[in-house]
Amino acid sequence: MVENNTDMQANRRKGPDLLIKTLRWLGIFGWFVMIAALYIIDMAKPEEENMFTRKLAVSVRKTWDPELIQYLFYLLIFGFCISVIGIVINSRRHHRKDDRFRYILITLGVISFFGIIKYLLKF
Repeated sequence: MVENNTDMQANRRKGPDLLIKTLRWLGIFGWFVMIAALYIIDMAKPEEENMFTRKLAVSVRKTWDPELIQYLFYLLIFGFCISVIGIVINSRRHHRKDDRFRYILITLGVISFFGIIKYLLKF
């Protein structure tokens, strides 16, 4: 008689299935969105005055660019949605001992969430 049935069950997985591949691509795509958001932050921030702009009497923007900040807000929402979808898929798929959570999606969600909150409180 078999006392422990879990020892007899074989691992039927033959490699990463569609959900695992989807999680990997969601993480990669989410971080591309975050890199684009960082680029927009760099472009939207106020310009710094230096000795060349003073000498050539070039005017510099002293405030944040509101149009770019709005694009940033949409990117953060998109990144947050990607993160939530990935976390939901990961929690549904997390059944076996060798399954693991994708912390990269959690990190993406936290960064996006705090960026959204900062936008809503600041503007």
